[in-house]
Amino acid sequence: MRITTLVPAYKSKYLMELLTAMRQQTVKPARILFSDDSPNQDFVAQLNQPAVKTALADMNIEVIPGQRNGAWNNFLYLLKQYAGQTELFHIWLDDDICYPTFYERHLQAHGSGQVHCVVSRRWTALENGQPLRELPVPTAVSYHPERTLALDAGTLFASTAAVSGNWLGEFSNATFSASMVADIEASTLGGLSFAGLEDLGAFLMASLRGPVGYINEPLGYFRTSGEQHSANPYGRPLKLAHFAYLALALGGWRVGRLSEAQALACLASLCPTIVQRYGQEADVQELIATMADLPSATPEAQRAFIGAWHRYAGLSVPVPEALPEDLLVTS
Repeated sequence: MRITTLVPAYKSKYLMELLTAMRQQTVKPARILFSDDSPNQDFVAQLNQPAVKTALADMNIEVIPGQRNGAWNNFLYLLKQYAGQTELFHIWLDDDICYPTFYERHLQAHGSGQVHCVVSRRWTALENGQPLRELPVPTAVSYHPERTLALDAGTLFASTAAVSGNWLGEFSNATFSASMVADIEASTLGGLSFAGLEDLGAFLMASLRGPVGYINEPLGYFRTSGEQHSANPYGRPLKLAHFAYLALALGGWRVGRLSEAQALACLASLCPTIVQRYGQEADVQELIATMADLPSATPEAQRAFIGAWHRYAGLSVPVPEALPEDLLVTS
């Protein structure tokens, strides 16, 4: 199997570290595609320097100007350029680092069964790369004797969407089969957008197709810095993520991967937290107005939330006119 590396490029100060990590892979990607979304096209300039091109001549690297229409649109632009030309693809964020055996281990995991996504553990590190901690991996997974696991949808939905948490990571520590492009582009579950949690949503969508491969050892690190969205708790990206957890709970219920009790418990826990954190924020007032009724999960409450949510996310995904019989609250 061959893999294409897709880099939604923006932070050029990490470019040399990124290229070194790519060059040190024990199994090289068949193609590396940068979409340069930086303000001054820094990646285009640096990667087209004669000395750099000579040093990287044995790596199939292509750099194209991005559309400068937002980070997620740069992801989508890369997926279109990829066009399924290899069996697998990897979205490698430009400030993260993958260890030398990343592709080797991921390819082994993909080859071991019919999986559409493989995720490996990762460290969270300081900006200089010093490891700090890991995500809170469930105990049963963390201490499992096997180094590669096959995790089913029930396990993943119950440990993420049901509890408003993501212990899996993000795109940089995951690889996908080409067939996952459409799911990632749509970024919807049960008719609900999960904008803001596109990485976790993609993992859950992959689990609906079959088991997700999980490599039970760190094969890279997520770099923390003051430039990241998570550094601003009142920025739009963090607000999107909070509401997207509600969407994943409802969506998981709709597709039959969360029970009514699990979905209601998630709504009851998260809605008051969102009101506490963002109740005074002007840009989310339409959504805040739905938080009091949403924990009841009546069809009316769900539709009111979904309409407000999709408008806030800037999407045209239609609001269902009716809910399936099994989504009518029974208690």
